[in-house]
Amino acid sequence: MRIPHLTLLPVLAGCGHASHERAHPNVVLILVDTLRADAVGAYGSRHATTPNLDAVAASGMVWEQATSQAAWTVPSVASLFTGVDPQAHHCLRFDVHGAISLDTLSPAHDTLAEQFHASGYATAAFIKSTVLDASLGYDQGFGTYQIIDGDDRAWGHSARDLNDAAIPWLTAAEAGHEPFFAYLHYMDAHSPYHPPPPYDTRYDAAYDGPYDGAHMPVVEAVARGAPPGPRDWEHLRGLYDGEIAYWDSEFGRLYQALDAVGAWRDTVLVVVGDHGEAFFEHHDVFHEDVYQENVHVPLVMVGPGVPVGRMSGYTQLIDLPPTLVALTGVRPGSRWTGRSQLAGMAAGVAPGEEVYSEYEDKRSLIEPGGLKLLVGEGQEQLYDLAVDPGETRDLAASRPVDVSRLRGELDARVAAAQRLGRAFVAAPRHALNDKLVEELQNLGYLE
Repeated sequence: MRIPHLTLLPVLAGCGHASHERAHPNVVLILVDTLRADAVGAYGSRHATTPNLDAVAASGMVWEQATSQAAWTVPSVASLFTGVDPQAHHCLRFDVHGAISLDTLSPAHDTLAEQFHASGYATAAFIKSTVLDASLGYDQGFGTYQIIDGDDRAWGHSARDLNDAAIPWLTAAEAGHEPFFAYLHYMDAHSPYHPPPPYDTRYDAAYDGPYDGAHMPVVEAVARGAPPGPRDWEHLRGLYDGEIAYWDSEFGRLYQALDAVGAWRDTVLVVVGDHGEAFFEHHDVFHEDVYQENVHVPLVMVGPGVPVGRMSGYTQLIDLPPTLVALTGVRPGSRWTGRSQLAGMAAGVAPGEEVYSEYEDKRSLIEPGGLKLLVGEGQEQLYDLAVDPGETRDLAASRPVDVSRLRGELDARVAAAQRLGRAFVAAPRHALNDKLVEELQNLGYLE
């Protein structure tokens, strides 16, 4: 059943239930895997998919041009946890030679959870993504770290299952006297797109083609040179939007549960995507490139000390850790390279900075004015996002000076991250068990 649009403004303005007085506000960091920015109403979605999130966005701060450091979960979340670029934290890819293994997060990092824990916060993570298993180092700093089991072939009621695990912990933590930091990682928007009824037909009930939201038929069709047609992509996007609408209903349930115990009075709430999703805009599918559909993500923040409005200009996910610790009075990590956006939020415009993304050997850099360079696979592309946000007109041939300048800046960014990475000795890769390998195959990460 659809949860109705919430009336959030009075609560977020501080008129809710009584709450413990805390020296530091709580933080609830929600990550919705595979959520591209334009799938959210606050960013101009084509469907009314996120009424509950939009209500929060209207009561807080929308980062209009938040950019993910990577176009898939492992390096993106590792950057979010560690405050450094992927080339610094080394969590980049699978090794499929011999036993299948995955890069492990080095214990030398000052993770966001560790910084909160060191300041007396209770810390917990409730995660649906199997690539963030505790054995891979992502549990650093968390007192509770739970991977939520379920049917990963079709996410189905994934958000419900995660909420059922997280809500008891959160309500108990609110009843305590210490502040808490909680990380919730939802997977509903990730393929396969199999939203539960009625969301499965909400945006496209009349389709009778061959694609039902499963991952591999799309990959195989593209590989044999016969990709889905426009009507097929419309249907797949409708299923994707249905997954997001379902997640939003569960986000409403989470919000109401915490509102009932007065948690929002002293809690900073953040909702963010780790990367986006492609629907053949640039002849790519899912999330395997660094075009905007893959790396432009929503980032909404609300709570004590957060202005109400929208922040224009380019920001990046590694800016979130220093912003959160600045809001809460927690010490930042010693080697974080992101920048606090508190001043930018107050002014309504991010301080000018270049933002970086990567996917395997593909990399991009966006200047503050919106000029974007993409490199990889033997070519360079240049787009002016200020006038061409869909990246439809490659300017590389006509503006070689800009290409050369931006290539130098991109190479310098990568080199700086690699130098910093020497401080974080790569942890040994962790061999994956058969269950985890099967789950990753179902997600499309492994063939």
